[in-house]
Formats: sequence, structure tokens, C-alpha cells
Amino acid sequence: MKKTILILSLLFGLSQLQAQEKYIQYDKKYIESLGEDDDIDETLHLNTFKERFDFLNANTPLSIDYNEVTYAYVKKYLSYRWYGKIIGLSTYYFPLFERKLSQYGMPLELKYLAVVESALNPRAGSWAGAKGLWQFMPATGGQYGIKENDYINIFYDPVGNTDSAVRYLRDLHKQLGDWNLAISAYNCGAGNVNKAIRKAGSRNYWKVRPYLPKETQAYVPSFIAVNYLFNFYKEHNYRPQYFKFSFLDLRIIRIKEDTTLESLGRQFNYEVLKFANPQFTTNFIPKGSIIYAK
Repeated sequence: MKKTILILSLLFGLSQLQAQEKYIQYDKKYIESLGEDDDIDETLHLNTFKERFDFLNANTPLSIDYNEVTYAYVKKYLSYRWYGKIIGLSTYYFPLFERKLSQYGMPLELKYLAVVESALNPRAGSWAGAKGLWQFMPATGGQYGIKENDYINIFYDPVGNTDSAVRYLRDLHKQLGDWNLAISAYNCGAGNVNKAIRKAGSRNYWKVRPYLPKETQAYVPSFIAVNYLFNFYKEHNYRPQYFKFSFLDLRIIRIKEDTTLESLGRQFNYEVLKFANPQFTTNFIPKGSIIYAK
């Protein structure tokens, strides 16, 4: 009886917590284009949830913490019936993310941050001006070599955006010494995180979190929720439609003369060419450009 009361009390507290949280907003038009699955099982018993989190935490260098906040975020993400499409799309992008993370000696699980940031929409944009798969702000992107002109926007380039994001995360971790703090700083900047650390009098993420900007407070719990979904989606009846190939199956080609996407489409698969090269903002492709083709 006491156990039942405890669980009901916890669930009631979680409903209040969910109402207070500021969840990340994704592009509505993009999400609607994905469609929805009908038979998602949103059931998540607390004991099962804790067991699964213990498994995740034991198999990663990151801190996958079980608490009422992360439970609330997992429950929220389980309500996203379009998420199976994101899981299917990940088979295209994740090999690229994992290669870059390995190149810089970073935990592979950080690939889930791109899912949090953009839902794997390479042309995602935010109200604050962040762009691309990893949602780089213009000023920060400029520091890491991301540029744009009238024809090419490297903020939308999967390779350029990913390489810069991974280097930025590496630098933030060097400064802050904790992955959860680094993920938070990726959203609001190291200065704001250091300010929150001073206010909290601690470097423990969960003690620092209340002093972070409201939007930033959503990032680590969302990251953990995405980690959960990608590891246990089958248990919740998600049925992803996987890509037939990954980004690493594409050829990387430097263009020797001015051309257009349509012209290149006579040599390469045109639909793949358009999908794989979101960095080109017009039909024109200048000499010296790099394209990804199949």
C-alpha cells in the first residue's frame, strides 16, 4: 500500500513538473512533413525506467542520471509520434557524426545532441539565428570556420557543421570538465554556465541547472531522453523506415568549373544530390565547390 501511494505521489509530482518545464520547440512544418506512427506504446513503469537508465549509465562515459526530471522528459519525448522517422533518418547521418566524434576522441553518444538541436533537419533554423544540424550561432560558427555567401551556406553543410560542432564541444568540455555542463554551454555559452556555477556554489550539473537560462535547462534532460529513445525504441513500438545508405556511402567531389544542380543531376542521382547538399542555397554551384554525390 505504501509503495502504491509513493508511486502515485511521484506521478502526481511529475505531472506538475512537466507543466513547469520549457521543452525544446521544433520546426512545426518540418515535423508535420515526417508523419506519425499510430501504435506507439507510451507506457513506462518507474522500475523499468530505472533499470534501463542503470544500463545506459553503465555503458557510457556520460552521466545518464535517473530522476524525476529525466523521467518527465522521456515521457514527453515518447509522446512525439513522429520520432520513428528521426530514428530512421539517423542511419544516414550517424555514421558521419560518429566518424567525427572518433576523430576528436569524443564519446559517440554526443551524436544525440544533433537530434536534440535540429531533429536532424540540415536546414533547421531558430528564432535566435542558429542554423543547421547542430544549430550553430553565426558568431560561434565564424570562430570555427563556418561561412556563407550568396550561393553556399556552410552552416547547412553536414560535414562542415558537424566538424565545427564537435570541435566546439571538445573545447567546452576542456573548459568545464563535465559533459553535462559542456552540453549546456553549447546552448547558452560558457560564460552563462560559469555564472550559474558561481551562483550554485557547485559544479554538479543538477545543482547548477536551476541557475541556467530556462531554455538551457531543457538541453541535458532532452539529450538524455533522446539517448533513451534511441536505445529502447523497439520496446515502445517505434517502427523506423531506415535509409538504404549512409552519408559515408557518398562520393566527395570537388567541382572544377561553374555548374548547376540540374547539370550534375544528369551525371549523378538528382534526388540524392539535392538531399545530400543542403549547403547550396541556389541552383548554381561555383567552381571549387565540394559536393556529395552517389
